[in-house]
Amino acid sequence: MKKVAPANSLDVEELLQKFYCAEIKAYKRRVRMPKRECQKSWIAAYIDYTKPQQSPTLFHTWVAISTIASVLRRRVWIDRGFYILYPNLYIILVSASGVGMKSTAIKIGTEGLLKDIPDLTIMRGKLTMKYLVDWMQQAQSKDPQQRAEVTIFCSEFKVFARGTYADSGLIEDLTHLYDCGIYEYRTGGQGVYIVEKPCVNLLAASTPEWLTTGSAADFIGGGFSSRIVPVALLKDEKLIAWPDKTQVVKTIETSLINDLIAISKVEGPFMVTQDGKNYFERWYKIRQKYELADVRMAGFYSKKHDLVLKLAMILAISVSDDLFVTEEHIETAVQLLGKLELNIPFAFQGVAWGEQAKFQDRVLTKIKEGEIQHSILLQNFKYCMTGADLKQIISSLIDMDVITWTKKEGKTIYSYKGGKDESK
Repeated sequence: MKKVAPANSLDVEELLQKFYCAEIKAYKRRVRMPKRECQKSWIAAYIDYTKPQQSPTLFHTWVAISTIASVLRRRVWIDRGFYILYPNLYIILVSASGVGMKSTAIKIGTEGLLKDIPDLTIMRGKLTMKYLVDWMQQAQSKDPQQRAEVTIFCSEFKVFARGTYADSGLIEDLTHLYDCGIYEYRTGGQGVYIVEKPCVNLLAASTPEWLTTGSAADFIGGGFSSRIVPVALLKDEKLIAWPDKTQVVKTIETSLINDLIAISKVEGPFMVTQDGKNYFERWYKIRQKYELADVRMAGFYSKKHDLVLKLAMILAISVSDDLFVTEEHIETAVQLLGKLELNIPFAFQGVAWGEQAKFQDRVLTKIKEGEIQHSILLQNFKYCMTGADLKQIISSLIDMDVITWTKKEGKTIYSYKGGKDESK
């Protein structure tokens, strides 16, 4: 199995284009092409649509993935033998404040496209379990099959986090709802409300600090971290002072909406082709060799195999509605997730068992941005640590073999040594 080096946002676009070309060839061998208006896959067309805007391709790609997951809801699935896997996702865009225009990226997909999808239940704002249950009841009442399908959008995760403080069981409930199994909600004095067919999608924006929703043990040990996809960005990819919605972009927008409506009507089980099963089995047996040595990643890795298949369903439906998952879909899903993993520790830097560990993550993140002098690094963190504190952190990072140092013109320079590549 070949290795794929971690890539920047532009590499994500190249990967999707490569996938689209391979998928078209495979699709033409199976059945007639569907009547879709987008000339490329839906995700690739969405990336073209968002190019005039400053948010990075990485964010736009995962907003597109979330958008498709939101309209698929629990209408499609893969039978995993002892459980049913639906393509719902909890995606959180993570970067420092002001980096990547996270909220704007989310609004482009949600307010620009999803508002035109019939019977889609979308909730925003501060979240409590009672509020979410109310929305699930609304969704269930208007669906002939009593499906309680809700998509949550939080352009500011701190608004969502306020709900977790008001309702201490919220994280636990969201963790349970992720699997789309029967959910029981006990109301104050009103008995038990049972949701038999729930489906929750979540798309939020956060800084690493806001992502801490209580103690590290609650976040990691409670299982919520294994259900989220943290899409982390260290610095801006591009700067566009005056974004322009050209006529070409407006035409793409119309095609995106029409195709999204068509996708929302697809229902039924996905079948995994034999080549897809073979590829997944090969990857599944060696996947642990390429995991990062970070205890906060344990939850993510524990659910990664299901996440690969969820993403494969979304990639497949972005091109056609024949409900087949192939080797190309699974391979591309593995690669897309591999490109996220090296930056997930940045997203989790607010999740730590002590203040020193949080500061260590922040120092490492700064060094990852590029070579930096010791004096400049100290100036960046003078508000939260002394020179002695920084030296201790630097010593730990060197001992962990993640950074190195050299002398240039008498000045100490630190640089990041990199991490493991993701295996195909």
